[in-house]
Amino acid sequence: MTLSDYIEYYNNNGFDGTVVKVFNNLKNFLKVVAKKERQNEIELENIGYSDFKNNDNLLEFLEQSGYLYNVNYDNFDDVLKNYYLEYWINKDSAEALKYICYELLSDVEIRPDGFWLRLRDREELANFYDSGGRDGSPRNLAKEAFGEEGLDFDRYWDTTDDVYGDVIEDLDEANTQNLANYILKIIGNQDLNVEDYESDFFHELAEIQARGEFFQITSENVYDLIKDSEAMNELMEGDLSDLKSELYSIHSNAYNSAYESEIYELIYDGLDEFFSSKIDDQEVKKGDKISYVSYIKIRDFQSDMMNFILQNQGYGTSDSLLEYWGNYTSVMKQLIDDGVIDGIDFRIPDYADWDLTRKYINEFFTDYI
Repeated sequence: MTLSDYIEYYNNNGFDGTVVKVFNNLKNFLKVVAKKERQNEIELENIGYSDFKNNDNLLEFLEQSGYLYNVNYDNFDDVLKNYYLEYWINKDSAEALKYICYELLSDVEIRPDGFWLRLRDREELANFYDSGGRDGSPRNLAKEAFGEEGLDFDRYWDTTDDVYGDVIEDLDEANTQNLANYILKIIGNQDLNVEDYESDFFHELAEIQARGEFFQITSENVYDLIKDSEAMNELMEGDLSDLKSELYSIHSNAYNSAYESEIYELIYDGLDEFFSSKIDDQEVKKGDKISYVSYIKIRDFQSDMMNFILQNQGYGTSDSLLEYWGNYTSVMKQLIDDGVIDGIDFRIPDYADWDLTRKYINEFFTDYI
């Protein structure tokens, strides 16, 4: 048999039969073919998994022997494609990752500063979060947060039973003045009968003002009134009952806003694990129509691809290949769901952060008072 006969036999049957008997191992056969400079006649897709495992450094040998010139990913059997990608990335990461982005995946763009994920919609980002736990898992919450409607959680209603301690005592200087002005507007500078009140504050005030059975709330004493919880609580059960109702509303909205803000912060801060930029919404014009496409910069695209490649080497099934998933988001979701890498995780708070609640109380105060 001539070398042409052996090449034809190999291309039809792989490294088997007569070729094995004559050349003993695949490398010996391929060395002879390379020596005759007939590498382009060899169909590399015939190299099987057993050939790869039985011949150390086979890809390096193929490269050095001229077999990989003008050869790409599609020239290999499915079972070897991930091995080839690993070799290619280690040899020439720029070209290998470029091939992955433009030939195997559909949602990654290469820019001078790195790799950017193009989102079909922001909800796609939920796939990067942990899906474990109860219904309020990080992934479910992230999907709501990135959706058009935003977070939709059960509102807390009875957030306080002490508006004096939970609202008035936490007012800043400006809002304490606003409260004083409100009190003066409602009951200030008018005669109030001390017999209608139980708090010592009012009885002492009546004695100081020496107006018999009457006293007045004035600009000189309103701040002392605000500091007296007993007196304020008594007024909020009577003359200032509307104030009490408004303070309940302030606290409820502040508490719920703080809780929601904390969850949003946990969700958006979590993106730092996989991405190194904020979400960038770019305007796209088509005729008179304007739409927006969201992008976000991938932190370590090469490492992410290697995680998938190494995890799926040697399988050869359709779902072990990048092109099966078709986009970066699906690849990463699969790695997370399979436990290969950790998804973004955080503890869902049981209560709103009090410092943030206090901040919102003071921000919302003038909307109500």
